[in-house]
Amino acid sequence: MKLNKETRTIGIYLFVFVYIILVADAFFVTGLLDSSHLLYWDAGNYYSIRNHGYEDLRFAFFPLFPLMWRISHIGIHGILLLNMLLFVIPFYYLIRMLRSTVTEILIYLTIPGFIFFYLPYTESLFFATSVIMLAGVRQRNTLLVIIGLFLSTLTRPSFTIVFPALLIAELMTGKADRKMALRVALYLGAILLGILVVGLIQHYYTGRWFEFFTAQKRWGNELRFPKLPLTSWAGGLIVRLDGVALLLGLAAGLALTLRLLKIPPVKNIKMPGEVALSLAYLGGITLSVLAFRGGSLFSLNRFILASPFIIVALDFWFRQQVRLRTRHLVMGFFLIYAFWLLFGSYTHILSMLRFFLVSLYLVPLLAIRSGNEKVAKGSAILLIALNLVFQVLLMVRFLSGNWVG
Repeated sequence: MKLNKETRTIGIYLFVFVYIILVADAFFVTGLLDSSHLLYWDAGNYYSIRNHGYEDLRFAFFPLFPLMWRISHIGIHGILLLNMLLFVIPFYYLIRMLRSTVTEILIYLTIPGFIFFYLPYTESLFFATSVIMLAGVRQRNTLLVIIGLFLSTLTRPSFTIVFPALLIAELMTGKADRKMALRVALYLGAILLGILVVGLIQHYYTGRWFEFFTAQKRWGNELRFPKLPLTSWAGGLIVRLDGVALLLGLAAGLALTLRLLKIPPVKNIKMPGEVALSLAYLGGITLSVLAFRGGSLFSLNRFILASPFIIVALDFWFRQQVRLRTRHLVMGFFLIYAFWLLFGSYTHILSMLRFFLVSLYLVPLLAIRSGNEKVAKGSAILLIALNLVFQVLLMVRFLSGNWVG
């Protein structure tokens, strides 16, 4: 049986990625794939909930993923395979829905943050439930949106961003009438039911209700002004990674705002519901991290770069008819480089150089829309290669016990 381009591309990518990690495990970092190396950071918290239920600060972690892990009776390596399936199947559906090219599929698959789909994290489950929502919005199928929204609420506390994003998508693509009001009421009902189920599960283990709200403060999530320079946990490379996520999130929010206000150059651009939802989510989660973490961007790269919303946003960019010339790319580079001033890039010559290289890394993303076809194709290939390198480095970094997100 002949495989279609999507299946072939996904299969080849997974083979290459897994092969590189196995080679690294065999020849460079011995024991890289040992079970204990797969349980660093949040993975260890989910593993504890899976085995012992809720205790201590783990109220901040929502129950669907550890509950699924417990019911499935699979081990640590088994959950990696399950998470991979929970990512690959919805990803396949999403790229088919978007009619992505092979090049675009490879760009998406090599996004550095996608490593979390192959770890004991909730990202795969959130990806799957979010794709259900996106499909529902695109098909105007309210039931699909409700199912995705309910399941995502059980997965992580993202409803504070997803619900306003859905409202924006509704207002941009529909008529404000009784039907819209009913849909919004059903969305809210799905969220409230999800919150209730989370509360019931945590109450079963602890005898306390809705402790996850107060648990957020213990993790440093409270409303305050961000301090400059912006930073992140672990510093160095991870600051720049979270900085890239911040830049993309702000760009998504800006594009949506310009479209809402009908300001050139995007006032006449058609923006389907799934695109409005994705841009609103990316912009909303970015502003939330800025508003509630005091200038520390920890985990922002996961929220932005390990979600289906970034795929829809990138697809929207790739579909635009703009043709950027060399001067536009140069201007884009300097604007990006100036953005790093928020991170204190000016403090040392080495810091300036590192942010300079990050700026160069992002230029191919702009150059994909170059008016020169050779430049556009070359930029796409370069972006895929660089992304794969960063993806492998981040995976090895995580498995070595260093913070990634």
